[in-house]
Amino acid sequence: MLLATCNGSRWIGEQLETILSQQGVDLRIAIRDEGPIDATHHGLARYAAHERINIVTVPIASGSPARSFLSLISANAAGTADFVAFSDQDDLWNPDKLSRGCRMLEAKKAAGYSSATTAAWEDGRQTLTEISGPPTAADFLFEGAGQGCTFVLTREFYERVRSFIAGHREMTDSVHYHDWLIYALARSWDLPWCLDPEPSMRYRQHAGNHTGARGSFRGVIKRLGMIRRGWYRTQLEAIAGICSAAAPGNPLVRGWHHELTGPRTWRRRLRIARFCLHGARRRRRDNAVALFSALCGWI
Repeated sequence: MLLATCNGSRWIGEQLETILSQQGVDLRIAIRDEGPIDATHHGLARYAAHERINIVTVPIASGSPARSFLSLISANAAGTADFVAFSDQDDLWNPDKLSRGCRMLEAKKAAGYSSATTAAWEDGRQTLTEISGPPTAADFLFEGAGQGCTFVLTREFYERVRSFIAGHREMTDSVHYHDWLIYALARSWDLPWCLDPEPSMRYRQHAGNHTGARGSFRGVIKRLGMIRRGWYRTQLEAIAGICSAAAPGNPLVRGWHHELTGPRTWRRRLRIARFCLHGARRRRRDNAVALFSALCGWI
């Protein structure tokens, strides 16, 4: 299990306890702590001698959670593990989170697994953060498969991802979300993915969240601003390039790579808009934002 920490002193102890309390699995934890920025390293210190935990502290922050996780992946082979999972530093896992994910991967014969979460605010509010589904033909080129902290991967798929990252580190470093990258690789390689509608953890919502749960009007306005400034278009181009490098013989990937990296014509706008209407997995509100942005030429 791979865990990246940075400024997580408030939550890291509780997070680790819910991981160590997982039922029905024999796990090992590799932690990459980007410190000493705050007191996170002190919170980790009491776990330093734990036989199931290996902690590596790096003096310079990577700049984003994605790069931190890519570094974790590069530095940690699966070894004898049957599955590899990812964890944030501030959540609370259900006791059967990992065992359920592993069982579903085996039952579905899938390469990767992700689940819904229960978003939990500090004032006691909670809401189910549903995972959109089922997968569509080209959804992976436009969106991920839910929160990366719910991901569980088979050893074979994880090692294939790890090998690809090793050979394309400059390309993969341009991606803002490592979980989207992993999902896109699975689908580019025509590997099945399991989307679990049941929540596997409490996803804490606080001022320090890198992304956080969506749903507010303020969140919609923020996303529109980011899209208008070109952030999403840049990510689409990066994912399309990665998928093209990973699966050059995949005709769907080849066609969308040409479309997404080509001139921003009206034809391009209309094709992306049509995808938003008929091919996306997103929730209605998120899809409306994408559709509006496509027609405006911001994507």
